[in-house]
Amino acid sequence: MAGPRADDLRVVREEYILKSPVLTAAARANALHFIDTTSPTADAMTPEQFLLCALRLAASADNGHDVLNAGDEAWFPGARLPVRMIWFQDTWVIARTDSAHADILGARVLRIEGKTSQAVFRKARDLFGGTDAYRRWNIEGLLESAGVLHALGVAPQSDRLELDLQLPDGHRAKRTLHFVPRSEVPGGQPPRRVWSPAPWPGESDKGWSAVNPHPTPLYLQEGERSFRVVRIPQFDAVYLQMRTHLDTPQETIEDFRRRADEAIGQYHPRNLIFDLRFDSGGNTELTRDWQRTLPQRVPGRLYALVSSYTFSAGIVAAAALKHDAGSRARIVGDRVGDRLRWWSEGHDVCMPNSHYCMHLTSGLWDLVHGCAGQPGCYGDRYDVHIGGLGPDLYAPLTADDWLTGRDPGLEAIGRDLEKRDR
Repeated sequence: MAGPRADDLRVVREEYILKSPVLTAAARANALHFIDTTSPTADAMTPEQFLLCALRLAASADNGHDVLNAGDEAWFPGARLPVRMIWFQDTWVIARTDSAHADILGARVLRIEGKTSQAVFRKARDLFGGTDAYRRWNIEGLLESAGVLHALGVAPQSDRLELDLQLPDGHRAKRTLHFVPRSEVPGGQPPRRVWSPAPWPGESDKGWSAVNPHPTPLYLQEGERSFRVVRIPQFDAVYLQMRTHLDTPQETIEDFRRRADEAIGQYHPRNLIFDLRFDSGGNTELTRDWQRTLPQRVPGRLYALVSSYTFSAGIVAAAALKHDAGSRARIVGDRVGDRLRWWSEGHDVCMPNSHYCMHLTSGLWDLVHGCAGQPGCYGDRYDVHIGGLGPDLYAPLTADDWLTGRDPGLEAIGRDLEKRDR
C-alpha cells in the first residue's frame, strides 16, 4: 500500500506535472520518470531528502515563478547557521553574524566542506528553476538550513559545516559552524535586507551585527524602507528606489508615487534614476500607468538600475522605462534575475500530507516578442515589448564593491552624464 508521501507525489503528478502549461514535453517526461522512480522509496526518506525531492519537482518547469511553497504544517529544518551570507557569482561573503562569530563578519567563504561555490552550485542547481543568478539567491537561504547540504552529499554531517575563510585582514582560517535552533536566529528577510546594514527586527535583541561599509552608499541606506525618493543635485536628477512592487505596512506604492511626483514637480530634474536592483516583484498594476507619465516630465536621460535580484514586476518596471523613454533610456547594472519570457500568476497545488505546495503558473509574459494568440497570454496587457534588457552600461555589484561601499551603477551613470555634457 502506498504511504502518505507516495500519495503526495501522486497528487503532484496529476495536478501539477500533467496540468502545468509551462513544462516542455521533455521536462514533463523527466518529471514523470522522477516521480515513478522516487515514489517507492519516498516514505523511507529523511525529511531533508523529501524536501529536496519536492523542490526538484517544482524546479522541473525551469521557471522562476514555479516554486515550492510550504504550508503552515509543512516540515522545514528547525536549525540554521548563526550567520547570513551573500552568494556572489564566485564566492560567499558573511554579511551578518551572531555575537559569537563577530570576528568573521565580512569574511569571504572560499570553500564549504572543501568545495568551491561553483561545485556547491552544481550540486544544488536543480532545486530551483530560472536563471542561474536567480537559482543562486534562492539556494543561499536553503543551504544555511541544517541538514540540507548533508542531504545533497556536500557535507559529511548534518549538524555543522566546515568553512575555509579569507578574513577581512587577508588571513586564511578554518571555522566549523554548528547549526543553532531557529528561535536563536532573527527571522528571514529578503535579499535587500541582507545587503543593507540596517538592523532587522530582533537582531539587536539576539546580539547580531551586520557588515556596515563606510560611507554607506545611497543604495544601501535606509534598508528598512521599501521606497525612497532622493534628490541628487550633482546629476541634476531625482533618484527613485523601489525595493518591492507591493504595499507595505509602513508605506504604500501610492504614497511613493505621490512623493516622487512632488519631488519632480519641486526640483524639475533633467534626469531620472530608477533603482530597481532589489525589486523582486509584486504588482505591476500599481505602477504601469504612472510610469507612462515619467518621460513627459523629465527631459533628459532616464536610467533604470537593475541586478540579478530584479525579478518579475521589477523586470517589467525596467522594461517599461525603456519602452516609454525610447532612446533616452539607459539600462544600468547587471543582467536581470529572469529570462524575458516567463510564466507567473496561477495557483498552488498542495500535497495533502506533507503540505508542500507547487505553484502552478498560468500567465505568460514575453517582453521581446509578445504572446498574442498563445494560450495563457498575460503580459501583453502592459505594453512593454522591448528588443532586450541587457545593460547599456554594465556595472555589476561585486563582493569588492559591496565590502568597500562603492556603487558602480551610480558611478557609471555619472560618467555617462559627463560624456553627454561635453
